[in-house]
Amino acid sequence: MAREQWNFHGTDLSVRGKWDVEEVLEGIGIPPYRGSDLGVPFQHGKRWIKKRFDRRKVVLSMWIKGANRERLDQHIDEFLKGIGTPGLHPLRRVMKNGEIREAQGELCAPIHLARKGPGYAKFALEIELADPFFYGTTLSTETKVSSGTKTTWTHANVGTAQAVKMKVTLTGPLSNPVLWNKSNDVWLQYLGSLGIGDTLVIDTKAFTALLNGVNRISAIRHGGDPYWMVLGPGNNSLELETGTVGGSAKVEYYPAFY
Repeated sequence: MAREQWNFHGTDLSVRGKWDVEEVLEGIGIPPYRGSDLGVPFQHGKRWIKKRFDRRKVVLSMWIKGANRERLDQHIDEFLKGIGTPGLHPLRRVMKNGEIREAQGELCAPIHLARKGPGYAKFALEIELADPFFYGTTLSTETKVSSGTKTTWTHANVGTAQAVKMKVTLTGPLSNPVLWNKSNDVWLQYLGSLGIGDTLVIDTKAFTALLNGVNRISAIRHGGDPYWMVLGPGNNSLELETGTVGGSAKVEYYPAFY
């Protein structure tokens, strides 16, 4: 039976006869929230505010072994050389079904090797994720052509978390186009007209809007959330509203996973 695999900074964390991941102690599931409810003078309790997810750690229980003390030390040096470069690096999780999910992590905690014998040692590998989510490596993309002033469809987000980092490409002819997510009331609009062949690329991660390569950020409007667009996990009811039909909207993103 296939087993789950981990890789950090290009180093396979499961190498037969050298080292392996014994257990995932922390880092799979819902990450912690950032923020707290507000205390209001002369009122009971607190006032609820919307929270955001905070950074989190992935903690892997691991072992290293060798035929003897000398070989163990060689394997320790080899392992530390592979993962010890400072900075942000890819942390890849390969699921049992072969699906790949990837995060960006940094080795921030010290590694304490507990020797259990002349050829065996155990330790915990702690990797901190500034962005707490794993992302699929297959781009999710969908294009809808406006068939009327309002075009509706259902989009399936295969991730387990909200998708907020995406590219929305609007291609003319369109007039004051609005992309609505009716499932959460988040909307994104371009105030202006796109002629035939005009392309507006909106990057909700970088907060940019380029019309045929020219900055048009001043013509962008959005509402429902500080993020420009939010796709919840599962089905999302989307709508493209425009005064001129015939254009299209394309949404591209990598699904996010807890």
